[in-house]
Amino acid sequence: MTTNPKKPGATGTMTPQDIDDLVAVSKAAEKKFMELDQAAVNKIVHDIAHVADKHRVPLAKLAVEETKMGLVEDKVLKNGLAAELIRHRYKDTKTVGVIESDPIHGITKIAHPVGTVVCITPCTNPTATAIAKSLFIAKTRNVGIFLPHPRAAACTAAAVKVCHDAGVAAGAPFGWVQCVPKPTLALSTAVMNHDLVNLILATGGPAMVKASYSTGHPAIGVGSGNAPVLVDETANIKQACGSIVLGKTFDNGMICAAEQSVVIVDSVYDDLKTRLQARGVHFLEGNDKKKLENFMIRDGRLNAEIVGQAAKSIAKRIGVVVPDTTVVLAAEEDRVGPEFPMSHEKLSPVLAVYKAANFDEGLEVCYRLANQGGIGHTAGIYCTDQARLERYAEKMPVGRILANMPTSIAAIGTEFNNEIDPSFTLGVGTHAGSSASQNVGPMDLLNIKTLATRQDHIEWYKNPPDIYFNRGCLEEALSDCARPLRDGKRLTRCIIVTDKVMGVLGYVDRLKDALETEGFTITVFDDVNPDPDMATVRRGVKACNQFRPDLMVCLGGGSPMDAGKFIRAIYENPDLSLEDAAARFLELRKRTCPFPTLGTKIQKMVCIPTTSGTASEVTPFSVITDDDGMKHPLFSYKLTPDIAIIDSTFCEKLPPKLVAYAGIDAITHATEAFVSIASNEFTEGHALKALELLADNLVKSYKYGSDDARQNVHHGATLAGLAFSNSFLGIDHSLSHKVGAAFHLPHGLCCGILLPPVIRYNSCRQPTRMGIYPGYDHPQAMEGYARIARSLGLSGKDDEELMEAYIAKLLSIYKEMSVPCTFQEAGIPEEAFLDAIDDIAEQAFDDQCTPTNPRFPLVDELKVLLKIAYYGPDKVETDSHGSYHVLETPNADSPPSST
Repeated sequence: MTTNPKKPGATGTMTPQDIDDLVAVSKAAEKKFMELDQAAVNKIVHDIAHVADKHRVPLAKLAVEETKMGLVEDKVLKNGLAAELIRHRYKDTKTVGVIESDPIHGITKIAHPVGTVVCITPCTNPTATAIAKSLFIAKTRNVGIFLPHPRAAACTAAAVKVCHDAGVAAGAPFGWVQCVPKPTLALSTAVMNHDLVNLILATGGPAMVKASYSTGHPAIGVGSGNAPVLVDETANIKQACGSIVLGKTFDNGMICAAEQSVVIVDSVYDDLKTRLQARGVHFLEGNDKKKLENFMIRDGRLNAEIVGQAAKSIAKRIGVVVPDTTVVLAAEEDRVGPEFPMSHEKLSPVLAVYKAANFDEGLEVCYRLANQGGIGHTAGIYCTDQARLERYAEKMPVGRILANMPTSIAAIGTEFNNEIDPSFTLGVGTHAGSSASQNVGPMDLLNIKTLATRQDHIEWYKNPPDIYFNRGCLEEALSDCARPLRDGKRLTRCIIVTDKVMGVLGYVDRLKDALETEGFTITVFDDVNPDPDMATVRRGVKACNQFRPDLMVCLGGGSPMDAGKFIRAIYENPDLSLEDAAARFLELRKRTCPFPTLGTKIQKMVCIPTTSGTASEVTPFSVITDDDGMKHPLFSYKLTPDIAIIDSTFCEKLPPKLVAYAGIDAITHATEAFVSIASNEFTEGHALKALELLADNLVKSYKYGSDDARQNVHHGATLAGLAFSNSFLGIDHSLSHKVGAAFHLPHGLCCGILLPPVIRYNSCRQPTRMGIYPGYDHPQAMEGYARIARSLGLSGKDDEELMEAYIAKLLSIYKEMSVPCTFQEAGIPEEAFLDAIDDIAEQAFDDQCTPTNPRFPLVDELKVLLKIAYYGPDKVETDSHGSYHVLETPNADSPPSST
């Protein structure tokens, strides 16, 4: 990418000749881009999205460091959403001279290459907007010149460079996107006015957007947002409360579609206000409200010093004392107009609250608010009356009306309604002097008014087609493997993937005998070590290439099964890399690197567990260590085994410590699956039954090793696997993955130590951030843990006591099996642990298990959880809102943070 295409000079100034040279580079790239066909364009877009997604964390950190606005964690999400959603949305769209229409959903998009596009980008969403616009440009074979906001010049340039270099590597012409260094208003105006510029795509401040429309070139610009949200008496009030707080706190309220004012019908006003206060919305009155208004609006304009700042920081700045749990500042208002600051756009976690006598009055207030600086942009409504939804949509002078969902997150195109186009450039239409009213995308140059209602997220329940269980089921299961397939042929060549311990125990010989009885030719690959690495995988692939099996049987604990899954994947897809296979995703079906098809060579995979914990025999998960010693969790339903054989006779020789740690891992699987934001009716039953079996039998299996206890634990572990395969896990596993890798502790031990503090952390009813999922509309982990306690026969007068009773039950199980309760007891040196906390917390935040945790964690909160898990709960103080404060950190140089 050319951030300095000719000679702009060290100071960033550019002469007219420099600007001519800049545009010449774009024009040369434009001609070359037009030579590419659809397949080449699609590959370029895919690679840009995939590479940009891998840079989402450093770009987010750079944006916050430079702009001093927003939250790193939310900017990570926005960068990921820009890459994932846009790539997925348009991956099959034809953009080479083709118009695409979706009459069923009423969404029409018209697109054509326009040539050289000047892209103005803001300081509020700098890197996500740069990624999004780069993908739009690449998809349409246009070329772009970026004019970043001066406060975000470096991070924008970094994002453009990432996209440029990825595109060139995939076949795009050099210079297809460029970024002007150190832009000024005069320099940007000169670039926009160049004769050879074809289109201006403006996402920025009012001055730049106005300048873009003054050039005489075609321009698509956005306007300010002042989104009102109406809540009437038909609304789901619990859902409305959760969604409003979620939307208003997202990236400290900086998205232009964020909720600015809430208009509540009188009959539900007190109920919703009370719920908002319980969630950390602090209402200011009298002089405190005046202080906020004076700071927020100066000379009739929004004060830039408030944009993207946290609620408590704003309160401190204006000299107002608020509770430590405050996440939003609010004030009641009954007037609308330029002279009333609370009715303005705020771009911060500040919310105006209005009371309306009825729906009609509320509709009128929302209409006036939209016209007060937010015309053409966004409005929200919480209502279950379809006729009222349509009246609201017809009345409001805005381009997007979002029903029953957080406006800030839904407006940019997320799973709350999959038909909203993903974009960070939200048009405001002719209402506000723009040529576009829709979410601007690669093919969308029409004024589009969209009515979208919140939709149920499409769920699934997937597990192995065949599961055999009970003692002695091995032979019966293997006889079924010898039956003819649909084409009339049968499998004949079997590779056994295992470790040497299984041979010593005699399990491999038993398996070979059973397979030979069914007529299989067999080879054994027993070179699997604990925590299988890529060297193991490469040796296994070599063995497959030599033997050419059509059946794979994995025998052992989690390591042989994990190794076998990835050996199969690489054997059948030699170009697949571990990095691509382990690519993170926010939404499984929209991952930037789709997992390849399996079953082309090894037509069936059979897994036989000899430990009772990982449940890899029924899950789509695998964990592989790279050549640098870093563990990578892999997830794809294509990794799910075809057959699972749950025969507890293979568990008779397990040592007690392995029984303990594997069993605790299974307990953690079931617990996290039950309270996951993706938990559902199909997974809950498996999770609860797993916990009942494990709670009743794990200690017996550890102490006495009876057949019944071993079988019940074995079955419980598999049931837990069936649950978390479909509802996923949480931050206990995210943290355990990283701590275990850093200090070489057994995975189950890490899970067990972390489980009590994670339960208390998740149980907070006023969390800093709630898990983001359409079906999870209010904090409910506490109720989930209470249901677990009841299913185990525990007692308590309320949900909190039941949650604590469950923790006490866990600790009693640990004590019976002599399991350490803290990382300090487990032997990790204190100095080494404290030195590693920052890295572990950041890595755990980006772990694949984190997104489905019921409480969305901030990195600082994960650090505190790690300290609690190291020192124990006696070293921390928990307040009434579920926040933790570390009381003692012996070697810390500065006071610890709190969550």
